[in-house]
Amino acid sequence: PCLKKNQESTTSLDKLELMIQDLERESSEPSFWEESNSSRNKYVTSQLSFQGRKVAQLKKWETLKGDCDAALEMISEMNGEEDAEERQLFIEECTHAATELLQDGQRYELELLLSGPYDNSPCRLVLTAGAGGTEACDWVDMLQRMYKRHAEQQNYKVSVEDYQAGDQVGYKSFEMVIEGPNAYGWFRAEKGAHRLVRLSPFNANNKRQTTFAGVDVAPILQDEEVDTVDIPDSEIEITTMRAGGKGGQNVNKVETAVRIKHLPSGINIKCSQERTQSMNREIALKRLKGQLLAIAREQRVEEIKAIRGDAVEAAWGAQIRNYVLQPYKMVKDQRTNWESSNVQGFLDGDLEDCIGSLLRHRAKEEQEAQSSQEQ
Repeated sequence: PCLKKNQESTTSLDKLELMIQDLERESSEPSFWEESNSSRNKYVTSQLSFQGRKVAQLKKWETLKGDCDAALEMISEMNGEEDAEERQLFIEECTHAATELLQDGQRYELELLLSGPYDNSPCRLVLTAGAGGTEACDWVDMLQRMYKRHAEQQNYKVSVEDYQAGDQVGYKSFEMVIEGPNAYGWFRAEKGAHRLVRLSPFNANNKRQTTFAGVDVAPILQDEEVDTVDIPDSEIEITTMRAGGKGGQNVNKVETAVRIKHLPSGINIKCSQERTQSMNREIALKRLKGQLLAIAREQRVEEIKAIRGDAVEAAWGAQIRNYVLQPYKMVKDQRTNWESSNVQGFLDGDLEDCIGSLLRHRAKEEQEAQSSQEQ
């Protein structure tokens, strides 16, 4: 039933292959790679990758289904005791193929939930130390490791964009970019405050301590998408600072880093990756516009000016997930009540079940909201 349901929700193999042929034909035209055609170029390249994965997925399902059918047919023809050993081998083969088919189908069902306009975009994760001092900086380090490992498990590409080291350990802030199919859709629910409870190695009395870190997630959108957003100068506050770190004399002597605050929502965007203030200002403004577009969709508002405050507060009462290491072990998501006692596995990147639970929960909420509007 899982295979049938997923095949019905997927374009037929013949249609997909014809679509890929059309895209490949277009990409082979001499004018395709010209700079003036960059927008279409990115779209076609993205679609070729996306549709190619769907073709590979359908072929894999057909192969697994064929393995199950063949094994079941062989099993049905074996009745005597002399065939018991061979029969058991076919049972194991069928079970293995069926299990893989079921798991693959469940993963695809989650992909179907990632159908938002920005879900297939790359995303930027910004981790910020909250209440807790040195302990909070160490918590940011633990979280960045967790997200890196999970991204690698999901075959995403991860790159570190910026960080500010803690005074003793860890990081005061850490920024990474994650690229791959549905990267933003997969990680966007991680946005919020994350609370850690443990016996602190930085506490002289080894007392149990609670600390927080904020996680912000934003899609990385194309220029033509963010150019549609107009933010009045009166709604932003721009400050400059020295970037610090490596990069030559200009970085440390001139205020090249830029921070833009969107006053209505409280969102802060900092950029220090380029060597000039004007370039960092341009990049920060594009990031702000992209984040506002995504928030507008989440809050179901038609205009940017209708956005409510959306700044992540890493403190008591704002947490979306608790990670308790002492006096017991438990990670629990406050939004879905999903929980697990395997905290170490979770911190090692095993987030798939939790994120899957969140995606189903959000899909149900959106469906209920849509139903209430229609009534």
